[in-house]
Amino acid sequence: MRTALTNERANVLPGQDLPHLDGIGASMRQVIAAHFLKGCEHILEIGGHVRPITDYLTHHPNSVTSIDPKTGPYDSYLLNGHICRVRHIASKFQDVEYDRPRHSYGLVLLGYSLTPLGKSNPLGERLFSLVDNAKVIVLEYSTALERATSQVPEIIGRKTVKIRTTLDLRLNDPEIVDTPYADRRLVVLDPADTL
Repeated sequence: MRTALTNERANVLPGQDLPHLDGIGASMRQVIAAHFLKGCEHILEIGGHVRPITDYLTHHPNSVTSIDPKTGPYDSYLLNGHICRVRHIASKFQDVEYDRPRHSYGLVLLGYSLTPLGKSNPLGERLFSLVDNAKVIVLEYSTALERATSQVPEIIGRKTVKIRTTLDLRLNDPEIVDTPYADRRLVVLDPADTL
């Protein structure tokens, strides 16, 4: 297993960390996601926060882009000793252009908790276009977070995707076990038009 980005490398500012997702059990979310992304040429992560998927990837994609307003900016052309365009972008995903061929990228949404951009609903054509054209989608969220539980059905219910795997997780790390966020659900989606 790869070592996650350190807070120093990720440029985490005080108060931006999520200590309840700092335990070894919580990091299994990234490990599981990385497993399902192995066949993807490009990786797009929305909401990597301060722990992007990047260091958990074990294959050699051509690009990795992690977008979150609280992520530390990072730019590199190497991943695990191989050429790979790696970018961590401190922004809302709606403000970043991402143009990859259909079914060439894996879409990662760990700790799903999208908030509106101004008065715009986070669910909309921009997100749905990314979902509809991804090769695989890995979506993980707290089952106690109303914002997530109200939005996720609209994503997994799209006619363009089908559920490959659903995993319910109980995180017993000391950092999270006594919070409402210990119960999690991870869903892996494939395009509906694949076998």
